[in-house]
Amino acid sequence: MNKIINTTTHYLFVLLVLGYIFYEELVWERFAQPIVRYVQSLKLLQKLELFLQDVNGGIILVVFMLLFGVTELQGIYAGALFFQGKIFLWALIYAGKIPIAAFTFWLFRISKPKLMEFLWFKKSYDYMIRGIDWLKSTDTYKAIKLKSSEVKKYIKKNYLTRDDTTQEKFLKIRRRLKARLKGVLKK
Repeated sequence: MNKIINTTTHYLFVLLVLGYIFYEELVWERFAQPIVRYVQSLKLLQKLELFLQDVNGGIILVVFMLLFGVTELQGIYAGALFFQGKIFLWALIYAGKIPIAAFTFWLFRISKPKLMEFLWFKKSYDYMIRGIDWLKSTDTYKAIKLKSSEVKKYIKKNYLTRDDTTQEKFLKIRRRLKARLKGVLKK
């Protein structure tokens, strides 16, 4: 019984690590981070930043939590759509989430000292950061991160050229993976 529990726990942990790496490398680095940088550069937000310096921390906390909650609910809903095979709707909902999340990240960054005045918020934030640090320190994370780096290099070297459009890149990868899967399944 312990072996089953340990094996199941291990596979769930691997899924957690894969999900985190997928989010970190694909969603955050490729899509969200450039949008966050763009949002942070807007002059309107610079004026809003000055205004927020005088706003009560409790009001900022409520606004932050509402925005955070909306983005998380969008992510959950998008995930459900993905697992139902509704890829277009998943992409649409997730794409809609990114600008809201970017604004939320910006709000957190500029309001962090006020938000950290709430002990429960500070403890939650510290716990989350420790959890991410722990995850990144595990052998499983390091091994998967190394392997994913090797896979990315392999895909870039063997499937992609600089002249390809993004759509062409995805189609090339899809065709070659499909051909490989057919070969594997025939064996």
